[in-house]
Amino acid sequence: MAGSRCVPEVRPPSLMNSLSRRCRRRRRIALGVALALGILSLDTGHAQLAKARAALDRVHTVGRMRFFYATQGPHAVSAADANGNGLPDQVEDIATQTRAAWLLFIDALGFPDPFLGDRFRAARYLDVHLISKDVLKSNGVAYDEIQRYNRKDDPAGAGSLCFNVATSVHAPANLTPAHEFFHLIQYGATYFKNSWYLEGMARWSEKGLGQGGAGTGLGGAWPPAAATWEKIDELSYNACAQLWDPLAKHLDPTGDLPADQLPTALRDLKYVNGDPVLKDLKLHGWRAMRQILQDLAPAHTQAAHDRHLDRWSESEQRNKENTPLIRKVVEGVGR
Repeated sequence: MAGSRCVPEVRPPSLMNSLSRRCRRRRRIALGVALALGILSLDTGHAQLAKARAALDRVHTVGRMRFFYATQGPHAVSAADANGNGLPDQVEDIATQTRAAWLLFIDALGFPDPFLGDRFRAARYLDVHLISKDVLKSNGVAYDEIQRYNRKDDPAGAGSLCFNVATSVHAPANLTPAHEFFHLIQYGATYFKNSWYLEGMARWSEKGLGQGGAGTGLGGAWPPAAATWEKIDELSYNACAQLWDPLAKHLDPTGDLPADQLPTALRDLKYVNGDPVLKDLKLHGWRAMRQILQDLAPAHTQAAHDRHLDRWSESEQRNKENTPLIRKVVEGVGR
């Protein structure tokens, strides 16, 4: 629906000035209404999520990971329990995939552990909430700040890293839990959140547990064409095919995972239906991606100094001025 706008006719200057003032006033009012509606929408979304979390009356704990879910109501998970252990298969499979991502990227491949970095060192738990997609509006979302839910059995002030997964997700056929867990690794490594980096690299990470070491569709080449860099800020998940996969294949043509570094626990993990969680021993470019994440920390530190930032607001984390800094790191590793 098109909005109204002011297009004054040719009129005397005094009338023109009056019309101009009225136009500006209407624009200010429209902007104020738009901002108010945006804030209201955001507040409503937060309220819905808080209400959803409160409805999750069951928890499955694996080490410091906690999976909150419900068996009744709008956020109920599937009741299927094929192995008869009293835990819904859907919850068990999401927990299994999340554990596998931890074992692969942190324990085996040495990616930065978000719990050990400066940003999240105070966090005690990894909390995963299974919430209806009607409320969540996506398959999953990871949070880049420590959450404090003040749950009654938690120590006072205990903080959590967190991601939410839609109750429509079934882990044997969907790598959303691993994708969201990888976001926590990224958040722990750098404040940069430009989508071509954040979602593109997280999409690459899905091949860690998935089939094949990289995407098989049409993609870009390494080094990227100038046109790719020119439009890079327009990319998101599709940056994987245009940038991250070509880089990974260029630096690591065979894509072999180090079999001797993979824990037996990871190799043995299976979903409830018997399918292995680790599909194969392939993941192109994992050493390069690990190095990029390690090198981004000094880059964001320098950016904060140069831009006189005392905190990284959401807008600064996604600022296009971050792109040349990320690009410099990527090209340095990709030489």
